[in-house]
Amino acid sequence: MSFLGPFLALFAVSTLLPRSVHGAHVEPNDITMTIQSECGDIIDCVDVYKQPRLKSPLLRDHKIQVKPTMEPPKILHKIEGRNYSFPEQTWRRSGSCPEGTIPIRRKPTSADDEIANRTLPFFSYGRPTSETTQEDGKAGKLEIAAAYAVNGPYHGASAAIPIWKVEVEPNEFSKNYLLIASPHERHFTPIRGNSPPDIKNQMAVGMAVYPSVLGDDNPRLYIYATNDGGESSHCLNHDCGFIQTNNQFALGTMFQDSSKGGGGDLCFVVVSIYRTTGPAVWWLAINEVAIGYFDPNMFQVPFIESFHNEMGGRVLDTRPGGRHTTTPMGSGMWPSAGIRNAACIAYYLAINNDGGDQVDDPINRIVTTPKCYDVKDLGRDLNRPGFDVVYGGPGGADCDQ
Repeated sequence: MSFLGPFLALFAVSTLLPRSVHGAHVEPNDITMTIQSECGDIIDCVDVYKQPRLKSPLLRDHKIQVKPTMEPPKILHKIEGRNYSFPEQTWRRSGSCPEGTIPIRRKPTSADDEIANRTLPFFSYGRPTSETTQEDGKAGKLEIAAAYAVNGPYHGASAAIPIWKVEVEPNEFSKNYLLIASPHERHFTPIRGNSPPDIKNQMAVGMAVYPSVLGDDNPRLYIYATNDGGESSHCLNHDCGFIQTNNQFALGTMFQDSSKGGGGDLCFVVVSIYRTTGPAVWWLAINEVAIGYFDPNMFQVPFIESFHNEMGGRVLDTRPGGRHTTTPMGSGMWPSAGIRNAACIAYYLAINNDGGDQVDDPINRIVTTPKCYDVKDLGRDLNRPGFDVVYGGPGGADCDQ
């Protein structure tokens, strides 16, 4: 390779990943039909070979992988018995996209690019700092209550993510998520129980209430990826990095129901991020349906294995009026409220290098403000596979006491 080789590789990756959020651009001629959802979402059915990611000149010769080389983890049949439900997405009541197309939610008119550019840097999964960040007009603090495991290397993770509708302060978000991460530093010896040197390569999936970007106060499905720990690259949904192949699920959309505490049904979406056999290609599955994969070229340092699996909740606190935000995390209830009332990442399992389940206790914790939000690892479910992690809290003025 010439001396320009590394520079050109870095340039290619940097051009793949935008530094701001403007929504995925779809050419009108690439839309085969449009669905007007009863919830107000507009879903464009786009030719799978003409989706935004494949428009990049750097992917001109990319051969799309229509299906993964291995099926996603199957756990739904293992978790029957609780009053848990797994609702469909709301837009599916109004129609479906034909085979050979993928559903892409049209950017909502209520989304605000200026606010998105200020707040999306907090959407990454870097380690927290104790101080409020005030830099380049961005102001806020990321609140975290999460559990994580470092017993890898892993080939992914799966879990049931709760769907809770909460009210957030203007320009803030509250999200529930599953994250896998890998370091840029490759010359290290993985030791079970020890964290990797960094977690700059990240992929996450979850449910977020994020009105300034996702358009309203409903919990919506999202994916996120970055190749630099969120320092400059932020790939949200179809903005960059993800190639969708399935027509059943639309990113950025809501589900038909949300959880109700106090004995009501609890609603979840089952998610998996897993590596297939052969080359390091990471697929995303929703409710056991493989819907697409992350373009390996987006990672300057190859994302070969995960060494950090994390789950829980995050809130952006913009200090409205100089006080701590009242934006809740999870359901807004403390972990002590129990699995029926507090938010719960249920049935977490790591995925081993054979694609099988790996029992993996996420005993490590990240809690930025214990007076506000907290997390508790409930341990292994003795009757069903995986581990349950409860988390959340109400926020509010008491957090500053």
